[in-house]
Amino acid sequence: MLINKDLVAKKLDFLNEQIHKIETMDFTESGFLENVDIHDLIVFRLQQAVEASIDIAAHIIAALSAPRKETAKDAFAFLGEKGIINKELSLKMGQAADFRNRVVHGYNDFDFKLLFKDYKQDLKDLRQFGAEILKYLGSSQ
Repeated sequence: MLINKDLVAKKLDFLNEQIHKIETMDFTESGFLENVDIHDLIVFRLQQAVEASIDIAAHIIAALSAPRKETAKDAFAFLGEKGIINKELSLKMGQAADFRNRVVHGYNDFDFKLLFKDYKQDLKDLRQFGAEILKYLGSSQ
């Protein structure tokens, strides 16, 4: 099966849209920590960005006719092993998949101080994922 570059491009656009929406939000640390609506919006948009990344990983794995991975974390590890994304990034994306699972399955025991501290780096990692996928698509097929 060939990689559907149009599908991946749509997922990358959605990923970038979620990142941009978070980056353009204006809040201070205290505003973030005190406002549950900001918590929810950041968490939701990060979840959406990670979901798009998982979809991209799953599509590429299927296109390579590789066995389906049991978890999203395994999917990102596979991309790292195959050199589609760098290994360090594959570990970070695995952590993003863990975050997504906590959100989706209702394990809402977030340390919002830690989330505030880390979310900007998380956005950089998601951007890097998109860039490395684009690079891979440019070199494949």
